[in-house]
Amino acid sequence: MKNDSTKKSVARDKEETKNSETKGLKKEIDTEEKNENQIIPEKDINKYIDNLKLEEYPNYLDKLLKQSDWITYNDVLNLLKNTFENKFKSILEKKKVEFINNGGNEIDFKFSPQYKKDFYELLKSYKHKKHQHFKELLNKQKSNLFRKKEIIDEIKNLIDKSQHDNNIYKKFRNLQEAFHSTGHVPRNESNNIWQTYKFHVERFYDLLHLNRELRDVDYQHNYEEKIKLIERAEKLVDSDNIHESIRELNNLHRLWKNELGPVARNKREELWQRFQDATKKIHDQKNKYNKDIDSIRFKNYEEKVELINKINKVSERDIKTHAQCQESIKLVDELKVKFFNLGDVPRGKNKSIWNSFRNSTRAFNKEKNNFYKNLKILEKRSIQSKENLITEVDEILKKDTWKNYVNRIKQIQNEWKNSGRVSRKNSERLWNEFKTKTNNYFQKIKNSEKDLDENEKKIVQEQKKFLENLKKQNIPTTPKKYQTFLIQESQAWSKIRNDDIGNQEKLIIKFLSEKWNDISIPKSTVELKKYETKLLFIQNINIKAEHNIIKKKIYDIGNELNQLENNLEFFSESSSNNPLMIEVNKKIDKINNDKLILENKLKLIKSYMKKKLDEEENQ
Repeated sequence: MKNDSTKKSVARDKEETKNSETKGLKKEIDTEEKNENQIIPEKDINKYIDNLKLEEYPNYLDKLLKQSDWITYNDVLNLLKNTFENKFKSILEKKKVEFINNGGNEIDFKFSPQYKKDFYELLKSYKHKKHQHFKELLNKQKSNLFRKKEIIDEIKNLIDKSQHDNNIYKKFRNLQEAFHSTGHVPRNESNNIWQTYKFHVERFYDLLHLNRELRDVDYQHNYEEKIKLIERAEKLVDSDNIHESIRELNNLHRLWKNELGPVARNKREELWQRFQDATKKIHDQKNKYNKDIDSIRFKNYEEKVELINKINKVSERDIKTHAQCQESIKLVDELKVKFFNLGDVPRGKNKSIWNSFRNSTRAFNKEKNNFYKNLKILEKRSIQSKENLITEVDEILKKDTWKNYVNRIKQIQNEWKNSGRVSRKNSERLWNEFKTKTNNYFQKIKNSEKDLDENEKKIVQEQKKFLENLKKQNIPTTPKKYQTFLIQESQAWSKIRNDDIGNQEKLIIKFLSEKWNDISIPKSTVELKKYETKLLFIQNINIKAEHNIIKKKIYDIGNELNQLENNLEFFSESSSNNPLMIEVNKKIDKINNDKLILENKLKLIKSYMKKKLDEEENQ
């Protein structure tokens, strides 16, 4: 007869084998936390994947493969692959019918979008990654087998020793722990290694039964280990996560029953009662949680309704730019993740809340798609506007009176800036063509100076001489004196400036504006002083155009500012460290600063225009 310690140890080792060694490679990769680590809760995964657009499948697959527990998503990947293939097959048939109906020959039909190539490339990567994983797993199991054989040999050596004392028992316990903590072995070796281990453990316990001192050591060891289990159970009473507490409590009961032997008879009842007291408290918490589950689910329902309302608000935004649209997409993605991470809702409301969520995301996707459709329409208009401007410049170059169109060419350049954005592919082509033609015009103007009459040549020479003399002058370096100097020089320039002849004005403005950098004034006023210098040297008609340009910039920047401030409503107070929110706040600060500068420039223009008007009335 073996003593109780022997029976418990054998039972423990047998249970360990049943629960682990014989489960093979597949059980190696399964974990109890699978459902908790998924990107989308398992109960929602079918609906979520079915709701994905084909273009979104590669991105979602890529996210799955980047998870640390990617190997546990095999079922999800199969579902993703099958759903993609079914959807794509349907699209493929529609495209083929359209192609044939439009006069195409079926043999010439091809439809292989980029998202399909990306999706199958990721699947190929997954298969290779999976193969490598199981190859490495098998190598690890072979290494574990070698280690377990070593442990068995060490147990045999302990049994064969002529002298047995407490140190022998400690070594035996350490070897047992090492055997159980060593991972799985190849399936075909699992039963054999277990039987060999069990045989030698039983031999050791036969020896232990003959030695009362070693039995007492075993009792003491089991007592200490059970105290540790009790303390772990008592700590669980203070945990806020009842689900984790129950899982851990079940594990502690398994360890108590299967992996620890008996303790001295006079301590058994005391330990068991203490363990049961902690168990009862945790089960009481579980019962209370179950009573409160309805209110918890209703709270989840209310939070999900709030998230749906936020998605609806994003859908109602007046989006005007690609950047704003991308910002909205990121925001909706964050709201969707929060929605999926929330727990269950009352059973009667589950279907309605899911339908509301699906409708809100569909509404957003519809608005997003409409925006990009309209963006394409606007791009076509912008392309047409730019092509019209290029054509007009080309026609001016062909006119006999082309020299009289200097102001018009400058206006065309301003109109180009306001003719709308186009994609990079078209933008580069159009800009190169436009730049070439306008450069040709001004080069032609420059070359035509040789053909100017005597009076026109005199004006050009005076303008050049004005700039040369300006650079030679001893320019004042105090603010008031330099301001007076600028007024005097602008008055002198107004007598010889001519929009149709000469090209020195921009050079003069640039030269004089840069001088403000050398004058001792606050840095915050330097840009306004430079702008004021520009106003002194341009004609009234150009000042009016400048006034309109600045007003439009203020209007546009105001709209952008309102949009960004509205975006902040979608961030909770706890999201102050959200990188997206930090970026939005930085952008708002910059735009506010730009708006302030533009408003000050507008004040300068209005002041200058009023001054000119007063001068004209007094003449």
